[in-house]
Amino acid sequence: MVGCQYRHTLCGPPSAALSTVDASSSLKLQFRRQGPAISEGISNGNHRGPHSPRNRHCGSGPGPDSSAGRSAADAQEAPMIAAGRADVAVVGGGPAGAVTALLLARAGRDVVLYEQSHDDALRLGETLPPSVNPLLCKLGLWERFGALQSTTSYQTTASAWGAAEPSDRSFILCPYGHGWHVDRARFDAMLVDAAEQAGARVLRAARVGKISRADAGLRVEAAEPASAATVVDATGRTARVARALGANRVQLDRLVCAARVFAIGSEPPGDTFIEAAPDGWWYASPLPDQRRIIALFTDAHEVLRSRLATVGGWTDALARTEHVGDLACGVPCGKIRVTTSASHELEPAVGDDWIAVGDAAFAVDPLSSGGVDFALRSASAAADVLLGGDRSAYQKQITDEANEYRRLRAEIYGWEHRFANAAFWSARRLSADQHFASRAATSRAVGIDGAAPSRSTEQDAAALA
Repeated sequence: MVGCQYRHTLCGPPSAALSTVDASSSLKLQFRRQGPAISEGISNGNHRGPHSPRNRHCGSGPGPDSSAGRSAADAQEAPMIAAGRADVAVVGGGPAGAVTALLLARAGRDVVLYEQSHDDALRLGETLPPSVNPLLCKLGLWERFGALQSTTSYQTTASAWGAAEPSDRSFILCPYGHGWHVDRARFDAMLVDAAEQAGARVLRAARVGKISRADAGLRVEAAEPASAATVVDATGRTARVARALGANRVQLDRLVCAARVFAIGSEPPGDTFIEAAPDGWWYASPLPDQRRIIALFTDAHEVLRSRLATVGGWTDALARTEHVGDLACGVPCGKIRVTTSASHELEPAVGDDWIAVGDAAFAVDPLSSGGVDFALRSASAAADVLLGGDRSAYQKQITDEANEYRRLRAEIYGWEHRFANAAFWSARRLSADQHFASRAATSRAVGIDGAAPSRSTEQDAAALA
């Protein structure tokens, strides 16, 4: 395990955003602090590392202990608590919602948390970057995190991005230590449990209906309804609460994910691998219980055109890969799952009686591996606001991050030049002049030296477009 003492160099200092009294908390996304989150697995392509799938072989190895942690099924057995009146109602029990509730409860606020997990939800955020380590320490959750025995560490991500040959990127020089492969259901449940123990009233497996304004504040309709002075929207990419209250979700792209899980038996789980392809990019990563997820991220229309929601269409696309296809040697578990992974910015991200956190406020490309990192930081900043902080400063931070994210995302996608004329890539890259003008700034921002390289069931993709 990585200790809680970190050098404040190379990757930048840990955020001060976890103080519940500092209204100027930073919302800097992980790719601006710790090397390339948006290019986490994308190295400069100068060497071939040992982590190409073709250099791996199947063999024996112990699987993770799946007995630790609290499952969603366990959570559903918890007794329901009458919600009634609260200072703050948090809708959504992912990392952003749970940590917001945790910090507010610690500060003495009366908080009700509507946790909305589903047993069958496939959560793709199982890879946490090293930047979460100091955040979890600051939150006082490091020991809880260490008790999740289904969690394993990783130090290397391999990629074929900008070149056909794979190369590695290591966290060995990052003072925050290594990243983690986690069981997201257990990780999220750990955060919800911490909020509950801090004093938040948790309603598990809740189904929230209408959010409406009333004389005494906002009314949350659910099996256990509540009235609150403020509602926190932690509903993820749907931003359902904020949109119902008048906010607008500005869509930055139409990215979707078509994923399948494989049981790999005794095969070593390996590292995360990313491979660029003409119509998107592929992602392969270990999961708990000796499983591996393989996913294609592409535009929504491509799901229909290539029948990616079907086993045949998805398998045909996988067969066209150079490297990731070699990792699909296990037994398929279930069907192809298609979910939205689109980036968006919420305008506004905060109102007089509500505030959005995590993906609801600002959803980033999964290539960043920065979703959980941002969830924890935005939760802290939102808690500051609700404890008397500046709402306009929170809005400015979200806007500034979104603007910088657009530039960085376009720059990193621009590094993949082999498919420059393909619609997927041309829609995401900068013009040549912008590309070269911003390359140096981006390299400094994401910590790359040298030149850049030359939850749900199967859904109809039309519904995601």
